[in-house]
Amino acid sequence: MIEKMKKVQFLLTSGDSDKYLSEFQQLGLVHLQTKSVSEHPDIIALLSRMDLLKKTLAALLPYSELSGSEETHETLSIDKVQKQTSEILLDIQRHRSDIERLKKEEAALAPWGYFSLTTISDLEEQGILISLHILPKKAFQKAQHTNRHFEIIQENKVQVRFVEIRRAKSDENIETPLYPEERMGDMDDAELRLRLETHKNKISELEFKLRILSRSKRAIESELRKSELRLERLIAAKSLDSHANGYIQCLSGFVPISLFPELDSFLEDRNILPIYGNPGDYEAPIRLKNGVLVRLFEPITKIFGLPQYMEIDPTPFFAPFFAFFFGFCLADLGYGIIVIISALAALLFVKRRAFKPIAALAAIFGFCTVIGGLFLNTFFGTQIDAIPNLSDEIASFLLFRDINDAMYFSILLGIIQILVGFIIQIANKWRQEGLIACSQPLGTFLLLTGVVLWVLGTLEPSFAIGPIQIGSWGTQLGTSNRIGFTLSITGILLILLFNDTRKRIWLRPLLGLWKLYGIATDIPRDILSYIRLFGLSLAGGLLGGAINSIAIMILGTDPGFLSWVFALIVLLAGHSVNFALAALGAFVHPLRLTFVEFYRAVGFRGGGIKYAPFGGKFA
Repeated sequence: MIEKMKKVQFLLTSGDSDKYLSEFQQLGLVHLQTKSVSEHPDIIALLSRMDLLKKTLAALLPYSELSGSEETHETLSIDKVQKQTSEILLDIQRHRSDIERLKKEEAALAPWGYFSLTTISDLEEQGILISLHILPKKAFQKAQHTNRHFEIIQENKVQVRFVEIRRAKSDENIETPLYPEERMGDMDDAELRLRLETHKNKISELEFKLRILSRSKRAIESELRKSELRLERLIAAKSLDSHANGYIQCLSGFVPISLFPELDSFLEDRNILPIYGNPGDYEAPIRLKNGVLVRLFEPITKIFGLPQYMEIDPTPFFAPFFAFFFGFCLADLGYGIIVIISALAALLFVKRRAFKPIAALAAIFGFCTVIGGLFLNTFFGTQIDAIPNLSDEIASFLLFRDINDAMYFSILLGIIQILVGFIIQIANKWRQEGLIACSQPLGTFLLLTGVVLWVLGTLEPSFAIGPIQIGSWGTQLGTSNRIGFTLSITGILLILLFNDTRKRIWLRPLLGLWKLYGIATDIPRDILSYIRLFGLSLAGGLLGGAINSIAIMILGTDPGFLSWVFALIVLLAGHSVNFALAALGAFVHPLRLTFVEFYRAVGFRGGGIKYAPFGGKFA
């Protein structure tokens, strides 16, 4: 649910505004209404400094784990740490660029083998000239080498590397090479290696300096936090409205109703005059307040965006569907057990508090995967009912052994979730715009419900989806065809007459026909999208079964030790890949069903502003 807010304004004297802003920041519960002041010079300067601090912190972070003690022998100011870090990083980058250049030269010389430039220079002084050449193999074979001396260095199917050795008869009579020369470079192999080693040593020395500087990480983090608080206070100060020739300043914001007592006590102690009011429908910030289990799904809500203040929070309504959809997509008893064990281990042994909700959510997903695996009769790609001596208690959970039942069940889930979405849309419209405005979504709900009841009336009484006796429901309703027809006609009339209450009454039926066309094409498409739940579970089960079959083929009729080893490798590697792919799909596709099909039925607007209190204490 979305917690109710109160709009509050504080009247402050200009001389006390800075003092009270600091105290409001320490209190940390009022979401301030701020102006667009990002172009102010003080704010630009502070943002620039914060950006440099973040870059310095990010650069030192990889070295902080290797730096040992957090205490430094020499106390450096934050500015000096920042400056030295920047200079060292530039030096490291320069040395790495030189290393890359030298490695390219080394790679170019490597095919020629080891040679010494000094030796070649000595030979030249004695009139012996050596040049390097590369020719395509066919061209080399056809070349005329009369009165020329060549030595092949490397030969492959494509080209030939060779050297030509010539003798200079005199300074004026130097014989030119028969073919274009390859550049020999300014360094031989020994000098290249020496320079590479020198640059690597320089980088090691510079990285050691970074490890020393990284001991100031906590000081930089503290300075960054102080800068963030200064920025927050500066924006608040620039957002004050001045009255009475600047003597009185007004600060506006929002506070959750649950935090009112603390705010009242704070204001009373300081004799600050508050003015309370109700926020507008769309201006109040959003603070979600749900139970322990539903709160785990709030990060999923925030992926798409927060609801607006007057909307109903969709989190409690899609949370059970999302968890079950995940389990229905992954749908393997063995995989579910692995997820549960991993999640419980993370809850017990991982110390980071921020990771605990993720592990708890994973445990819920694992439990739903176990249920999905039981429902769809799968254990590591093997059909559970094919296991010998299966107990009757476990067999009773295998509800959808027929793949057709699984497909029909996924469509049934889609119908239920979309109907729930339209109920939420009706409630949203009622709250935001009144009774008349909710007539159109009510008409769509009645039309869809009527069609479902009409279909029930056409089914055979024996029709069932696993244990769900769908056909008997129509028999129990008796005149479900007539009820469905009546609801459908009522829904169509509401859509035709109340599709847009801002339009004239005689225009609405024409607009309603277009709306009906959209309903007739969109809703069946949305419902059929839920078949992906069945498709993913089927694909994962078939791939798991194929992996098992390959392992059995490797074992053969008389397996030896190596057969067992390779079969185990296939099982571990294959099921790991299958699990990773299936788990990814099991998260992404329910996400898509939630944000597209369900949110479309809800009429979700979104775009709410997150509650971000001044000081951040209760965020």
